[in-house]
Amino acid sequence: MKSKELIELRKVHVITQKEAVNELKLEGCTTVVIDVFLATSTIAFLLENQYEAVYAVKDSESALAVAANLPGPYVLMGETKGHSINGFIYPDPCLIEVANKNEVAIICSTNGTRAIEKAVNAKKLYISSIINGHVIAERIHDQEDDSSIVLICSGNDDRFSMEDFVGAGHIIDHLMQTGKYILSDSSKIARETYKSSMANGFQNLLESETAELLRSFHFPESMEYVIKHFEKVNVLPVLEGNKIVNERRKVRG
Repeated sequence: MKSKELIELRKVHVITQKEAVNELKLEGCTTVVIDVFLATSTIAFLLENQYEAVYAVKDSESALAVAANLPGPYVLMGETKGHSINGFIYPDPCLIEVANKNEVAIICSTNGTRAIEKAVNAKKLYISSIINGHVIAERIHDQEDDSSIVLICSGNDDRFSMEDFVGAGHIIDHLMQTGKYILSDSSKIARETYKSSMANGFQNLLESETAELLRSFHFPESMEYVIKHFEKVNVLPVLEGNKIVNERRKVRG
């Protein structure tokens, strides 16, 4: 077992959008992908609603290919550049219903699921949002590990996203409250951005580019739903093989 002192000296980095990810550099790292509006929030809500697993893929063609090889029941969720996809449920957490027995979900998106695909080389890959970042941080802190921690903000179609940066800061703030970590410059700024946003009830996130996009596609309640569930979803989505499952571990408190 490694000493707690060694664990507390882990480095924390924030990558501000998926396009900046160097996939090879993630090998050996504990990595977290964040897409607050909406993919990673939706994945967490799916697992909370008893879906056995979630398959995150880059597009509808990949989703249909996965579905063709599944023996049991599934639901298809997805969007492309904010637009609905024929035959798919829009990945709005407000639309999620409790799963049937052994049901899985397949989700594709413009940003979050593509960020997940770019991070599959990581030593450990978690999926986070402001709804469950507190338990993700706790799980990472409890690791008997000295690997660097890389937080990947999915971004908005090759652009920076305020809400994902706040989601990264959420994890960092919890880590710093429970231990000692070496923060990169982007990590320090993300933490301060999160603290400022949280102090104002995350109202600035409702003015983000992604929020405006979702409103334009007639999903005005999605963002408020996510914010309303801040730290209320106690699931640990982790990539195991080619699917995301809830890492069922006892969480303190």
